[in-house]
Amino acid sequence: MRVTPTVRCIAKIFSVFAAAFSLAVISCAANDDSASLTIQMPGSSSSRAISSEGHLEASDAPDLNFSVYIRDSDNEEVEKYTNVAPGTKLTISALRAGNYKVAIRGITEGSVMFYGAADAVVQGGVENTVDIKLKEVNRYALIGYPSDTSQMIDLITGKITCENGDSYDVNTTSFQWYASAAASPTEFAVYTELSTFFFEPGFTYNLKISLTFNDGTPTKSFTSSATATKDGIVFTVN
Repeated sequence: MRVTPTVRCIAKIFSVFAAAFSLAVISCAANDDSASLTIQMPGSSSSRAISSEGHLEASDAPDLNFSVYIRDSDNEEVEKYTNVAPGTKLTISALRAGNYKVAIRGITEGSVMFYGAADAVVQGGVENTVDIKLKEVNRYALIGYPSDTSQMIDLITGKITCENGDSYDVNTTSFQWYASAAASPTEFAVYTELSTFFFEPGFTYNLKISLTFNDGTPTKSFTSSATATKDGIVFTVN
């Protein structure tokens, strides 16, 4: 059983920037061997003031809640909390002193809308702080196909997995086709957009898909891996 140390942790005032949240994350320790991490979630009034590429009203983010991930220096998950309500003061007890990575996802209607992450140094016997900015997620995500697949694609099925626990099923008939890559707004003449999925920056995702064709060509299977960045992710299959 974990016991929350009777040490008072004072959170910095949560403020809203033009395109981001700023969260105060405070760790405090009762002794040199055990520490706790306290995270103050933004309140519902703050969520109404998020803006990114224009103002985001509360109606644009109904039922907003947060998922909080605490990972060690090797990116191994130490703690995970889901469905954390706005305004919650979340205390993670009995952490060992060391370096951690804290990631927060702002979720509404099952989709990740906001994300932020920062490193936290937890030292025994002292208070430690780190600021996390939650920004609206970049949904630029593509699967790029060989040019010779052209308009013959009939169905795309498969799965995307990641060591952070993310797992997505791909089942679509949607793809974009251009006469050449030079004519495309992307680097591919043929591609599928994955705008409904969230890809966490810094993590590598693995894709396994099968393409069914409408001209009798046998089904083809492809694999690809790509690392997500703050700018998005691109899978290339060939």
